[in-house]
Parts: sequence; structure tokens; C-alpha cells
Amino acid sequence: MRRTPCSGCIPADETSMDAVSTEAGFTPRPILTFLLGLGVIAMFAVAMLAITALVNPALADTPNTAATDAPSAQRQHELTRFVRQECGFCHGLKLTGGLGSPLTAQALADKPHEALEATILYGRTGTAMPGWTPHLNESDAIWIVAALLKGFPQ
Repeated sequence: MRRTPCSGCIPADETSMDAVSTEAGFTPRPILTFLLGLGVIAMFAVAMLAITALVNPALADTPNTAATDAPSAQRQHELTRFVRQECGFCHGLKLTGGLGSPLTAQALADKPHEALEATILYGRTGTAMPGWTPHLNESDAIWIVAALLKGFPQ
């Protein structure tokens, strides 16, 4: 039974003494096979990046217009209490440091806003800092960072 060659192979001549070629009926093209393999790997990498961006919105480039809206006055009061209680547990009740680093305006002045927001929402791997995404949204994190950089209210 004669096999038909795939796109990565060319037919071998019938007089070839190569055991693999005569047994299979064609000769492999290693460069083409290698390039096809690279293409498959590249497609897999792009698919994984797309899935990651869907799962973790912080990695997506599209801005969320709802996230730029400031929280209501009542929500700001809730967020102030949240930061004092939840964040204060590790960062100190006055946010001057404890198990966690200080969250004072002076300590955070040189940190990028986006990094602080991402830390609040997604935590820090390998540390005790949890992600607060189940309890906070992007606009909450933006407001908290802005409030911390101004000097957090009582």
C-alpha cells in the first residue's frame, strides 16, 4: 500500500537506499517541518495571551470607561472603612506599616499609580498581600490610590 506524502515531505525516488525513505515512500523536509512547528508554537502562544487577557483584565489594553467614574460619597465612606479595617490589619491601623509596608503618601509617592491599583486588585504573588477583586472594582482601586497619595482620610 503506497502512502501519499504530506505537505512537509517530498516523494522519494524508487531507487533510494534510505531505509526510512523506502519504507515510508517519501523523504522528510526537516526545515519545512521545523518552520511548521514554529508556526504551531506561535499560534499557541497568541491563543494563550488572548485567554490570559480575557481572564485577567489588567493585562488587556482596552480602557474601561466605567472604571474612571468616581465612587459615590457613600461608597467612598465604605472604601475608607474597608482600607482602615482590611488594609490596616497588615499595614497598621494608621497605615504607617506593620506586617505590610507603609501606605503613607510619602512612602507611595514614587510608585506608579497603575502598579498600586494592580496590587490592590490582584495582590502580590509570593507575599501575604491578597487580591481584593472579589470586593473592589477598578474605580474603587483608582479612588483608593488617589486617596492614599493625598493622605488617607480618617
